[in-house]
Amino acid sequence: MSAAPRPEGPVSASIERLRSEFERWLEAAWSQGERAIDAIGIRGRCCLPAADVIEDAESVRVLFNVPGVRPEAIELTLAGHMLTISGVFPPVDLGADGEKHLSERPEGEFRRSIPLPASVQPETISATCADGVLTVRVAKTEQQKARKIPVQGGASPVSPQM
Repeated sequence: MSAAPRPEGPVSASIERLRSEFERWLEAAWSQGERAIDAIGIRGRCCLPAADVIEDAESVRVLFNVPGVRPEAIELTLAGHMLTISGVFPPVDLGADGEKHLSERPEGEFRRSIPLPASVQPETISATCADGVLTVRVAKTEQQKARKIPVQGGASPVSPQM
């Protein structure tokens, strides 16, 4: 059984060229590893600090991995629901005659924005950095806080019929 013929035209030709180029990049990455990443020019642009966003009844916490970054070198901003962190991962000191054989740690500038899952009170924000983890905590607005609603007992408005 043969496959149905593909329609010819400018769109299918463009898609075929794109597929071919993508396969070429994948082959280069497979055969050359990190050298292919350097050749394509994407090293250093994809290193964002990993993050966790945790919400509880009272607040939102965001944790960022920022190993090697001094707390005073971190810029943190909150605009509405968007929390943004920026800074620079320090380069590795190779010494006078050092040579890198493997490079997996992030280095260079980074900027990451995280949308917060609830409305928050910006004046309550606090940030601490310890052991390579930046912890940002901000209180939720009163409207966003969960609250228990008491349920009262009483006479039933409709009497069951038997």
